[in-house]
Amino acid sequence: MTDMMLVYICSPYAGDIEYNTKRAIAYCRYAADCGVIPLAPHLLLTRFLCESNPAERELGIKMGLRLLALCSELWVFGDRISEGMRREIQEAERLGIKIIYQDSNKIQGVMNVKRWGIWAKRSAASIFGVAEDWLKSEGKVQIFDTYEEAAEKASTLMKNIGTANVSYYPKEIEIELNEDQSPGINMKL
Repeated sequence: MTDMMLVYICSPYAGDIEYNTKRAIAYCRYAADCGVIPLAPHLLLTRFLCESNPAERELGIKMGLRLLALCSELWVFGDRISEGMRREIQEAERLGIKIIYQDSNKIQGVMNVKRWGIWAKRSAASIFGVAEDWLKSEGKVQIFDTYEEAAEKASTLMKNIGTANVSYYPKEIEIELNEDQSPGINMKL
C-alpha cells in the first residue's frame, strides 16, 4: 500500500453543504476505486472548523493548500469552480502538481441532476388561505441551475411583495434522466 499515490480531491463545499458533502464522499470513493489515496480536506477540516466563520474558513483553506503540497495530483470535480477550488487550482499550478478535471456525472453514474426552484408558501393569515406550490411562469415551474440563482430570485421576490403572508425560498428539484437521457422532473417536497 505504500506505493499508492496521494490525490487531492477538489470539489465544491460552500453553498449546499449537505449535497456537496455527499458528492465529495462519492468522489473520494471513486478515487479509492481507482487505486489512489483520496485527500479531501473539506470533508475533514469542517468537522472542527466552522465554515460560516470567515477566519476559520480561511484557516481551513490554508491548511488544505498546505496538504495539497503533499499530493501527486489534483482531481477537480463538480460543475462549477468555487472560490476555494480556484485557490486550490492556482496553488497546484504554482507547485507544478498535475491537474485532472474529472467528469462527475460519468464517474458516479449519476442519473439525477440537481436543480433548484422557488417554493412559494402562503400563510393562514392570507385572505386567500393556506397554500404551497412551486413558483411558475407561464404555467411552467421556474428552474435554476444553482442554489445561489434560486436564492437570489427568492430574495428579490421577498423584497418586492407587500405582505408578510407570503414567503418564497429556494428548494431542490431533481431532474431525473430517463433511460433515453431525456429529462423528467421529480419535485422533492
